[in-house]
Amino acid sequence: MKIIIDPQDPSPKFRQLMTQIQRQIVAGTLIPGEKLTSVRKLAAELNINPMTISRCYQNMEKQGWLERKRGVGMVVAREGLHERMEDRFAFIEPTLKALLEDAREVGYSKSEVMALVMQHWEEDD
Repeated sequence: MKIIIDPQDPSPKFRQLMTQIQRQIVAGTLIPGEKLTSVRKLAAELNINPMTISRCYQNMEKQGWLERKRGVGMVVAREGLHERMEDRFAFIEPTLKALLEDAREVGYSKSEVMALVMQHWEEDD
């Protein structure tokens, strides 16, 4: 599990943490049943308050992303993952909408935006 807390990001640290864990689950980097880093260890790695990690894990457990396994700790939930996978568009939708709005404002056509997306997509492959 790789987490990076951006001190310049105005969103709360627990929100940054939640988003990154959710993205890793949706992307398949974290798989159902996989154990998450312990609260104390992750807090030490990120140099943040353990209560922030605990709050994040508790919220994600309530939302069904994680489950607590006795003697193991927090793991990626096995149930309901399919429904959460269908919501993965929600992770990019705000950025996509902002990109399209900016592109329209500066006069890009739909085909020009699509060409730029394809160009940059292929550069990353």
